[in-house]
Amino acid sequence: MSTQPTTRDWLEPPLWWKKWRPLRWLAGGLILFGLYSWLSPLLRSDEPQRAQVAEETPVVPRATAPAPVAVVEPAPQRAAAPAPAAAAPATPAPPSAAAAEARVYEEQGEPIATESEMAAFTRVEPDPVRLLGPYRSYLSVDEVVYGLEQAGFSPIVESNHLPVAADVPPRNLDSVVVNQYRHWDVQGRLELQFFNNRLYQAEFEPDDAELYVRAQRRELPQLPREHAGRSELIDGNLRIASSLDLAVSDVGRKLRTRPFLLWQDRRLVRQRDEWDRRFATAAVR
Repeated sequence: MSTQPTTRDWLEPPLWWKKWRPLRWLAGGLILFGLYSWLSPLLRSDEPQRAQVAEETPVVPRATAPAPVAVVEPAPQRAAAPAPAAAAPATPAPPSAAAAEARVYEEQGEPIATESEMAAFTRVEPDPVRLLGPYRSYLSVDEVVYGLEQAGFSPIVESNHLPVAADVPPRNLDSVVVNQYRHWDVQGRLELQFFNNRLYQAEFEPDDAELYVRAQRRELPQLPREHAGRSELIDGNLRIASSLDLAVSDVGRKLRTRPFLLWQDRRLVRQRDEWDRRFATAAVR
């Protein structure tokens, strides 16, 4: 029996390769080393170019979103209305003296009194008001003091004269007090008040309120009777006020209400209050 040699496939490695397996690892390592030696210069030459490109490329910061801006559209223009026909100018009424003086105060910005006002704050009117007993409004301090002294009284005079500027009316307040004065046969305290040397108020405080209230009802029947409050009577420029009805009531006794009856000339009271309102802040400069 003859033996024929076996035909070997051309893809099959040679016998020595099969026997010497370490040679395969050595050949593979040589191939890898050759590839690395060939590719390494190419990779190193490309790195400087990438670094240069990175340096030359500017870094742009991230921009924040702009705030919304409100757009205001212009309002549509309206057609101008036709001008009305010119009316005939009305003839203005002549301003009163008080309105003219008030306008002067507003324009000047200071409470400066005119010459007529300066005179008004010291003028004695020809129609005085009858007050308590023999007294009339607009009497001077000297006249009243002289009359009381002639009657045997020793009046107490107190004065408060405020220094003022040249363009501000005077503000001189005086009071004359008399104790043990008798009115309607009732003894009490009489106090007389003056504004710029003109009597404007007379007040009587009785020692016996019960006796004096009966005299008030007899002498002044037109004065209202009020048990829960003060009584008041207005007659032209005259004002009469009383606390007697309240003072003699049970409530008034518990409250210790001061009994009084007073007479006033309302013109001088208003003038005194007007001075305080207009000239108090600019009185002393």
